[in-house]
Amino acid sequence: MTVITMSRTEIDRMSVLQDLADRRIRIAGASTLMGLGRRQVFRLAKAYDKHGPQALVSRRRGRPSNRCYPTALRTEVIGIIRERYPDFGPTLAAEKRSFMTFTWRARRFGNG
Repeated sequence: MTVITMSRTEIDRMSVLQDLADRRIRIAGASTLMGLGRRQVFRLAKAYDKHGPQALVSRRRGRPSNRCYPTALRTEVIGIIRERYPDFGPTLAAEKRSFMTFTWRARRFGNG
């Protein structure tokens, strides 16, 4: 028995495609439920019929984004930033967030 890891969206698509295969819904209804165009529903239905649930799983899962920078470049840039701005990091962002929350609450409730 093979275990397939699927996202919530992929599981929802599988149930819609099962309904489509059993002729409980039509292509227009399936495309509305999945938020896809008719052509995409045809493509997914064909793949689902041929390969089963495995066809709905993203093949990009576990791979880095196409827009991410190389690790060496990222490490070098963060090193330069930390060298020039010693207070840079998550603590600064957290302090700013708590200050902004306090300011927003003070304005909302009339305390400041």
